[in-house]
Amino acid sequence: MASAEHQELVEFLGRQFTEIARQFAAIDRRFDGMNDQFTELRREMLDHFDKIYLRFERLE
Repeated sequence: MASAEHQELVEFLGRQFTEIARQFAAIDRRFDGMNDQFTELRREMLDHFDKIYLRFERLE
């Protein structure tokens, strides 16, 4: 492989790697957002359970 071809290949692969890394970063942000949503949902569910348990305690 000639030096110019090698340099062209290195530049091409560098661009491809940069694009793939960008896509992974976007996916990572989406997972972070989903994790935040699940955390909030869990918090809301636990709050509802706490209220139900409090009502049961009052019935006893």
